[in-house]
Amino acid sequence: MDQKSIDLTTMYYQFKRLKEEEKFSIQRIADHCGYNYRTVRKYLKMSEDDFLHQVETINRRSCLLDPYKQSIYDYLMQYQDTQAAVLHSKLKEQDPHFPEVHPKTFFNYVMRIRQEFNIPKIPRSERQYSPVPELPMGEQAQVDFGEKRLRTTTGDFIKVYFFVMLLCYSRYKYVLFRDKPFTSEAAVEAHEKAFEFFGGIPREVVYDQDAVFIVDENLGEYKCTDVFSKYLAARTFRPYFCRKADPESKGKVENVVRYVKYNFLYNRDYVNLEILNNQVIRWLHVTGNAMVHNTTRKIPCQEYNKEQRYLQPWHPIFNTEKHKDYKVDKTNVIKYHGNIYSLPYGTYQNEDTTVRLEEIDDRLVIKDHCGGVITTHFIPAGKGQKIINNNHRRNPSVKIDQLRSQLQEFFGYSTEIDVFIEKIQDRYPRYRRDQFTLLLNCCEKYGSEKAEKALEYCINNHVFSATDFKYIIEKESVREKSRIRFPLIKPLGGSKTQLMAHIEPERSDIHIYESFFHQQIES
Repeated sequence: MDQKSIDLTTMYYQFKRLKEEEKFSIQRIADHCGYNYRTVRKYLKMSEDDFLHQVETINRRSCLLDPYKQSIYDYLMQYQDTQAAVLHSKLKEQDPHFPEVHPKTFFNYVMRIRQEFNIPKIPRSERQYSPVPELPMGEQAQVDFGEKRLRTTTGDFIKVYFFVMLLCYSRYKYVLFRDKPFTSEAAVEAHEKAFEFFGGIPREVVYDQDAVFIVDENLGEYKCTDVFSKYLAARTFRPYFCRKADPESKGKVENVVRYVKYNFLYNRDYVNLEILNNQVIRWLHVTGNAMVHNTTRKIPCQEYNKEQRYLQPWHPIFNTEKHKDYKVDKTNVIKYHGNIYSLPYGTYQNEDTTVRLEEIDDRLVIKDHCGGVITTHFIPAGKGQKIINNNHRRNPSVKIDQLRSQLQEFFGYSTEIDVFIEKIQDRYPRYRRDQFTLLLNCCEKYGSEKAEKALEYCINNHVFSATDFKYIIEKESVREKSRIRFPLIKPLGGSKTQLMAHIEPERSDIHIYESFFHQQIES
């Protein structure tokens, strides 16, 4: 029997003795022993068998948590001010097999450990919020932002910023983290991710007078940022901006911000942004949306299942704006906002070569016309800088003659490989090294049998390009089990190739080319 059971048993029989032998009233027993009136009454109503059954149940529940006693002790010793609810959430998050016990049971277990090892809890000041009227299903959501410094795995600190949206009826929550402050563009993107997470859109969303949403306010008239104004025009919900210094207007979501800070983020180490956002989604599933809400006394995810059908439909917003093309210099660089950014060697094909750019947070994403990512760069502060990725340069260490000999040896000095090599040299005299390197990488990766089939196909169809060779051998490798024919690859060439005058080449996946450049560097 553990100490709590002993104390409970002592208390029970003391109540019984004072009632039956001393003839004390319930109130007098409560005053004499220092317990609540209702507690005394509850135990006096129990028969001895009922009480012993309760003690046995408590012991059984405690045994379920005993394997975690050392972990709880270690955590309390390291973070003495940790609340039991926070620790409960962390253990559930870390261990998918953590036993299902009532939060009160876990609380009592933690308190016993504190008492056993003399680990007092450090008090923390509490901010109070006034309640607001409940609203119908699907009527309202509230939005707020938060930030907190986290310790990194290297011992440094980083500040993270997070967006919270809460469905007011169900208290169903969504959280998204960034490693830099939110902009209007990032806030709009967070809205879309939240609506996708909810599977719908509420009729009203409540905000603070935050600069990412509004630029001016005059007696209740709000002027939104250009980005947010366009977004509101494209969506069906109505915005509601709280008066300044009036947090109680959206107290529900402010409580969630506090919940995220002092539960999910409490003493959490930062690895990277992707891991943090994955962790918070799991936390929402097992804790944030799965635990009984203190106010409603209901489980948010269960109430959300009722509320979801009352939300307005959500469909992704497609960007219909025309993309601006940026010309690629013959040195495989582009100019953007006063800076120069490198591109992988061979991106430049002719004077008409262009790419498309997109700014995502503090990165410049360079894409081809099919939307495939060619490369990314960090955007520096200021202008007049050259941002060069050394991996984009050719590898001059390998001689062309050596590469040619290796190819001939791989294909057994066949007539087909000689023809293929000569055609590539004629067509791409400045890119022979890159073409031959790509061919060798493909041959080594997929083996002689597949390489010979791809070579035969190229010769028969007058396709003389290493990139097309790579495309053919990769597609055939994927489709081999289904015995699907090779896709028809139309030959590439210059403006003098009359055969190609009215042929539109098929689009290739840009990830193929990225893989080539990584392989090239490794070689």
